[in-house]
Formats: sequence, structure tokens, C-alpha cells
Amino acid sequence: MFVLVMFLGVLLPIVGFVVLMMLGWLDQELDVLELENIKVRLEKELQESEYRQLAERIQPHFLFNALNAFLSLSRIGRHRDMTKGLEQFSLFLRYRYQDHEVLVPFSTELEHTKNYLAVQQLRFGQRLLVTYEIDTNLLECKIPPYTLQTFVENAFKHGLEKKAGDKLLTIAFEREGNWVSLKVFDNGPDRILEPAYWKGTGLHNIEKRFQLLFDLPSTIRLAETKDGRTLAHAYWPYIPGDD
Repeated sequence: MFVLVMFLGVLLPIVGFVVLMMLGWLDQELDVLELENIKVRLEKELQESEYRQLAERIQPHFLFNALNAFLSLSRIGRHRDMTKGLEQFSLFLRYRYQDHEVLVPFSTELEHTKNYLAVQQLRFGQRLLVTYEIDTNLLECKIPPYTLQTFVENAFKHGLEKKAGDKLLTIAFEREGNWVSLKVFDNGPDRILEPAYWKGTGLHNIEKRFQLLFDLPSTIRLAETKDGRTLAHAYWPYIPGDD
């Protein structure tokens, strides 16, 4: 009995010391975890802030061209067309200056782009032909806002506006396994190999936003097709819409 008491007398302080050491270690680990959580949260907030700044940029190029188109319609007395164009233009601007989630349904992005194209149709009339090759099952699939519209705007600024005769634009959207593929083709005289083509075109903007949003591989690229058209291609993980 005496030996047991002596043993406990020696053991209990050791156990108490070990417990105190473990509690101290746990406190340190919890502090580290809390700091890591704070760091992750701040990084996420910074990324979202940077993303929104990138997404909210708007090129003045289209604004000036749209206003000139409305002035031209007014001068030749096409007031009905001018009114319709202004309605489409106001919807376009409303979308641009609304707050958006970092991902929106493709149908929303498509509608916004069609408002943009309606104004361009007023400028170019029957010379502009737009075709759609879209999987209707993907209309609620998620896409970073302004991706499609930037591709289309880029096609006009660097290609179709310089093209004499018919201006052909094709928008294709399909699923490829666990990824989705967005392609915009134009028949303008683009020179995609020139460094200036990427600079200021909005493609770098989209590429940076994709890097902020997706951990899985995503791609933004330009190419020239065998039939001489310019292709802007975005490829990112498939994210289904809300049920």
C-alpha cells in the first residue's frame, strides 16, 4: 500500500505536467489553425475584390460606336429603330452595372450578349450574320460573367469592324465530359499572332479571372481555323445550375 501511494505521488505530478504541456500545445495548434482560417478568409476576400474589379471594367470603344449608331439613325429618320436600339443598349448597361455573383447562368450571359449584338445589328444591318450552336441543356450551367460578351466584343473590335462585306459570327457552347467549351468564331481579318492582339483585348482579363475562380484546369486561347476564321476558346470545369 505504501509503495502504491509513493508510486501515485510520483506519477500524478508527471501526468499533470504532461497534461499541461498537451493543453499548451493544443492552444498553440488552435491559434495556428485560427490564423490559417483568417488568412484563407482574407485571401478569399482579396480574390473576390480583385475579381469584381476585373469584371466591372468596360471598354469605351463599344460605347462610342453605339452612340454614333444612334446619331446616324436619328439623322436619317429611323426613329423606331433608334428607340429599339436604345432599349437594348439600356439593358446592356444595366447588366454591366448590376452586382453579380462570381458565376452566373449561361442563359443570363447569353441574353446580355444578345443585347450587345442587337446594337451591333443596327450598325451593320444585313451584313452581320450571327449563328448559335448551343446545347440547350447547358443554359443554366455556370459561367463567369462577361466572358461570352468579352469574346464577342473582341471579335468586333479586332476583326469584324475591319471586315468588308459579310460579317460572320458563330457562338458555340457544349459540354465535354466534366468540362464545358465556349467557342466564338469570326471571319474578320484578325492578326492573332501579334502581341498587340492580347494586350487590351480583355482576354488577359478573362484568363486572370479564371485563375482566381477555378482550381481545376481552365484554358483561354486564340487560334486560326483551317478555313481562315479566328477562334476564341474558353474551357473550364462544368458547374451545373441551381435546382
